[in-house]
This record gives sequence, structure tokens and C-alpha cells, in this order.
Amino acid sequence: MLTLPEELMLLALRDDKGSVIFSASTALPYGLAGAVLLELFFRGKITHENKKIQIVDKNQIDDPVLNEALSLMKVSSKDRNPKYWVQRINGKVKKLKQKVIDKLVKQQILNREGHKILWFFNISRYPTLDVVPEMEIRNRIRNIVLNDYKATEREIALLSLMKACSLVNEVFQRGERKLAKKRIKELIENQRMSKDVSSAVIDITEEITAAVVNVVVISSATH
Repeated sequence: MLTLPEELMLLALRDDKGSVIFSASTALPYGLAGAVLLELFFRGKITHENKKIQIVDKNQIDDPVLNEALSLMKVSSKDRNPKYWVQRINGKVKKLKQKVIDKLVKQQILNREGHKILWFFNISRYPTLDVVPEMEIRNRIRNIVLNDYKATEREIALLSLMKACSLVNEVFQRGERKLAKKRIKELIENQRMSKDVSSAVIDITEEITAAVVNVVVISSATH
């Protein structure tokens, strides 16, 4: 099973070129940090109470990216809100995006290809090697949004991250996008009336996605 950061990363990469979709490039680092935080929440490592993140299980898990973020949180002198941890994880977990990509390469989902720019600068691209995992993610999302399939808490979280990272257009075709954006907005807004999504999931997801969107707004205003 892929983690939320891995699922978000697959959606944000162009399958053929293996580079990040331009529309998502500003928000993605913070989106990945938020996805890490949500993954730790879903795995029972942290909880969210009184607008603060609290660690409830300090034991390591079988994921170096998640462990690095958890270790960062364990040394904090006090409980912090999700916005703080989105910024902190993005800033302190070195090469977060690359580490998520490396995991997908190791799982043989992405391929690593070297390229030269102007004959001097080496860059890496990560085109899709195994299309099945991403197709499964896309099919789940499309069925939830267009065919009224029931969404799990994790899928609602992924939809929220997709929206915050401007990835809706990547998953839906041109003629579907207006309806898809309307339905995703409704799904996110109607969470609080759903018995299938806990209030803690709703609160932490809302705060994380607000933090990601805020970064994009600030970045746009300064350019």
C-alpha cells in the first residue's frame, strides 16, 4: 500500500517526462509535508486535539521519510499546530520530494533517467515505469468524484491535498473539470455531516490544506 506522500507524488509527476507538473510546483513541497503529517495521523503516531499535534506513539515505523518527520516532532519542546509542522517538515526533512521519489523508484514504479542540459548540467527525470499504481489511484478518485463512490478518510485527505496542490486538472479531462471541482468542493465541505469521517481527520486535514494554500498565495503575491 502506498503512503499519502507517494500517492500525491505520483499524481504530481508527468508520466512521460518524469518532471513535476508546473501548476503544482509551488505547493507540492508543502503538500508532501502535509501528506507526511496525515500519514502519521492515520498510522496512529500522532493525534490532533485543541488545534495541536500530539505524539501518541514514538516507536519507529518501516518508512524512513515518516520516521525522520516523527523524530523531528519528538524533540519539540511543546505541542504545535499543523501549520507549524507543515512548514517545519518541509524545511527540515532534507530533500523530502527526492526521498519520496527514491522510494517509488525502489518499488519499481518510477524509472530514474539522467539528462544533460546545455551539455553541462546533469538532471534526473522520473517517468512512470509501472502504470498500475497510479491508474488505481486515478480510478478511485474519478469514481468517488464522478460516480458517487463512497470515500474513505484517506481518500478525502488525498482529495483535499490534490485541490490544494492544483492537481484536479491533471486527473480529470477538460470536459469534466468544472463538475469535478464542484464535486470535490462539496465532498470536502460535507465532511462534517458525514458519520464516516472523524472530526479529528476533518480538523487536521483542513488546517494542513489551508497552510499549503497560504504558501501558494504568498508566493504568487511576491512574484
